[in-house]
Amino acid sequence: MPRKTTSQAFRAFEAEETAQTDEKQTKHLLVNEDSPEYLKKVDLIDAIRQAPNKAARRDAIADAAKALGKSTRTIKRMIEKVEQVGVATLAVGRKDKGQYRISKQWHDFIVNLHKWGHREGSRINHHQIFGYLKALASQGKKLEDQKYNEKFKEYSQVREDLIAGNYPSHVTVYKVINSYLEEKNKTVRHPGSPIEGQIIQTTEEILEITHSNQIWQIDHTKLDTLLIDKEDKEELDTLLIDEYRKKVIGRPYITLVMDSYSGCVTGFYLGFEAAGSHEVGLALRHAILPKYYGEEYELQKTWEVYGIPEYVVTDRAKEFKSEHLKQISLQLDFKRRLRAFPQAGGLIESIFDKINKEVLSLYGGYTGSSVEERPPEAEKTACLTLDDLEKILVRYFVDHYNHHAYPRVKNQKRIERWKSTFILEEPELIDERELDICLMKTAIRNVEKYGSVNFLGWVYQGDCLVDYEGKQVSLRYDKRNITTVLAYTRPINGEPGEFIGVIQARDCERERMSLGELSYIKKKLRDEGKQVDNSSILNERLAVFEDVEKTRKDRRRQLRKKAQQEHEVKTNKSKVVELFPENQEPEEVKTSEKILVSTTFDADSPNIVNSIDKQVIQEKPTTNQTAKAKRRPKLGVKDWNQFMRDNW
Repeated sequence: MPRKTTSQAFRAFEAEETAQTDEKQTKHLLVNEDSPEYLKKVDLIDAIRQAPNKAARRDAIADAAKALGKSTRTIKRMIEKVEQVGVATLAVGRKDKGQYRISKQWHDFIVNLHKWGHREGSRINHHQIFGYLKALASQGKKLEDQKYNEKFKEYSQVREDLIAGNYPSHVTVYKVINSYLEEKNKTVRHPGSPIEGQIIQTTEEILEITHSNQIWQIDHTKLDTLLIDKEDKEELDTLLIDEYRKKVIGRPYITLVMDSYSGCVTGFYLGFEAAGSHEVGLALRHAILPKYYGEEYELQKTWEVYGIPEYVVTDRAKEFKSEHLKQISLQLDFKRRLRAFPQAGGLIESIFDKINKEVLSLYGGYTGSSVEERPPEAEKTACLTLDDLEKILVRYFVDHYNHHAYPRVKNQKRIERWKSTFILEEPELIDERELDICLMKTAIRNVEKYGSVNFLGWVYQGDCLVDYEGKQVSLRYDKRNITTVLAYTRPINGEPGEFIGVIQARDCERERMSLGELSYIKKKLRDEGKQVDNSSILNERLAVFEDVEKTRKDRRRQLRKKAQQEHEVKTNKSKVVELFPENQEPEEVKTSEKILVSTTFDADSPNIVNSIDKQVIQEKPTTNQTAKAKRRPKLGVKDWNQFMRDNW
């Protein structure tokens, strides 16, 4: 069946025409911008209307039709619209320009095909959908079969059109799918919640934000900057760029805690370890406790935010569902809630963007958010350590972000909004020992002499452990500073451990060091040890292995030689007999024949005959051969070949 044109074959897809061809006129139109085409129409229509007589008007209409490339009838209709509605109608084009005419059934059928093609890992494209429609149309009357009933259950008109060989063109299919995708992916910016009555939708309930320390939000991300080790920074001036590039540790992770009512940052945790439940616990510990910083932080304000939340709202990551966080919430008596929608975490997501773009982008080592577009000089210019970054972020949170204006209330800062709830009473202050549950628990360690324990390759010592020599204790520590460790008694018979005291790293020269920095330093020492290793040591190790291999080969060779000798002894039992020499006397021949019969033809001895010229190896004789062998050979025969023919 020949394919018809779209206008001929696809009339079923056209929407019902309105009773009148012209669109219903809308009054009170205004033109927002003066395009050259619009101004041209204004000049031509104005010349027509300003014509002094009919002849001049007729000439002006002809000139306008020629200039615009339209018929005189179209120009007259444009004049009528201007007189009826206004001059703004000259700027209105076709209402259906860029659109398509298709029935709702066909529209839904094409869209559902697209949805079906993107399930379970499939990725169907526009052309494949058009090809499928073309293939369906080729079936003709076969589409009336029962097996197609489910496919066309709600699309009877589509079925009839396909049976008739009618289906939309590829242009129409593309327009339908693109229009659907554009509508689906359209994003509309939220205007923001009102000052009062703000809510957070969780999977369990809808929480209305009414006061400070009511709802805290926690999330983490990997910051867009590269950090170096503290020791490497001291050597920065003396290292070459290629050498210095190897000193980069990596990008740090930050776990942030924020108050939903005021928008203040209440606490954070910074480290090189991927975010997990223990990092969440450490960030909570920092947020709950009052915060004091020394002069080296150069703070102009104080970090006044602390306390215990009523709710902690997070996303659905596994670290927020861990047993560790459950124990923390039971210990501190707050409720855990999961966001119902990702958009509910916009408050904390926005500050991550601010940290990267407002702070980290100013320092060397900034990587940007895209790995593909990472600046090539990022590793070369990295200059911040973990301690440097912590000081920078503390200053940003305390002096800038928390003291910035609250966006929904005029003339009120975030910290002022947080403190407005606590005018009559201060937030609850909790004992630091109760927050030790937020710290990571480690394996049990034995207390050695002088109250010391071995942990992380270091020796920790404290007077509080002297009375526990020979016993076992449980250790807890902060990943951010492992120079100090808390010691607890080992839990026995289900009884909780009791706090013993604080122990310090004995041989550490630095006041602070994170677990990530320690791991990096150990790795660097191992690598440096490999680089400066003496060649004689390596050669000695190599010689030892080669000597062992040579000894093993010699031993295997000797064993093989000994086994071969034993095998030859077992197989060579026959004697060498000289038979029928030319100068031998008859008596000697008789003796030789007897020896031959007794040795060679013995059924229990190997069938091997050795002569002067060659050695003949025969198979075990059969019964007939044995009978012939027992026959007494003729005597006095000197020809050996004749003897063998007669007796064998």
